[in-house]
Amino acid sequence: MRYSASEMDASNPLHAPRPLVAALILLLAACGGPRGREGSLDELLAAGSEVADVPLSARGLHVEVVSTDLPPQVMEYRIGPNDVLNIVVLDHEEFSSPRARDYTGGVLGTVVRKDGQVHIPMVGPVPAAGLTLEEFQEMLREHLGRFVKTPHLSVDILRYESQKFYVLGEVNRPGAFAVTGATTLLEGIGLAGGVKPEGNLERAYVVRDGALLPINLASLLLRGDTSRNVYMRHMDLVYIPSAADQTVYVLGEVLRPGAVPIRESRLNLAQALAEAGGLKHVEARRRSIKLIRGSWQEPTVYTLKYDTVLELGDRIRLEPGDRVVVTPTTLTTMSRYMEQILPFLQGADYATRIYGQAAAAGR
Repeated sequence: MRYSASEMDASNPLHAPRPLVAALILLLAACGGPRGREGSLDELLAAGSEVADVPLSARGLHVEVVSTDLPPQVMEYRIGPNDVLNIVVLDHEEFSSPRARDYTGGVLGTVVRKDGQVHIPMVGPVPAAGLTLEEFQEMLREHLGRFVKTPHLSVDILRYESQKFYVLGEVNRPGAFAVTGATTLLEGIGLAGGVKPEGNLERAYVVRDGALLPINLASLLLRGDTSRNVYMRHMDLVYIPSAADQTVYVLGEVLRPGAVPIRESRLNLAQALAEAGGLKHVEARRRSIKLIRGSWQEPTVYTLKYDTVLELGDRIRLEPGDRVVVTPTTLTTMSRYMEQILPFLQGADYATRIYGQAAAAGR
């Protein structure tokens, strides 16, 4: 399923490609083709419900499984402020990182300053932030060439201090962890002590640059599918919700988009739409309603006509984690849906609150 920027209503100032929206558009552009399949209203209806034998097309139901692809992953680390480097220039200790003066002789290291540069005695400041180790080593070689005919040097990182990723929710040791360029998602969860028994891996998610990544943590941790075991990057957020969280999300053209709790283990589609204040305007009745169920990696999307929802909405049962989207226009909704869902996953101010805390901790 592929959407161009024009299909995502980029001309609308309310939906212009800000950094968050731009990241979501890139994610959606990577979508693989949807796989339509024969579906049945029985899989949506509550137990005991009966529907006359009418073709699905007449009932206004279309079912497809939407798969999304990740871009190629690169194991790479770029130096940042506060990182501590070990610089060794062969036969020239005056240019090398300082060592402790006690009996240990341990390397104290060279700190990357806040301005992104390192200070080398006699050489002066050398830019480092934003470079890989190989790029910085080559730049340092050029600077040293003014003092040493053929400098032989090596650079490695003593301490990773500039970049963090976060593992939060139902894990044993939630917190911030250093990005090394080589730490995978699976290893990151291990650093957080693993998932608690009450954690819900099917509904867990990974956020990068303000966008949900198409990753199913249950497939990674329980079913051994390592194809999406991505490398952790700066400000990545891994969140494991509680299995006790009985919530669905109603978005799009409704009066009060947001989270709707499932009370006493029962909630149907009609009730969820009513809890969200109903449709925003009459025109919305001519548009489809999408029920999105399953992981972020490969959700099943049920598309229903409004008339079908009127007739059967009180018998269409919802499950925790379901996303109901009243489409504002054909399928510009997928970008809007992805834009809208993130703040409601843990409350209306969730994204701002979490990323504000993460940014403060990362300074």
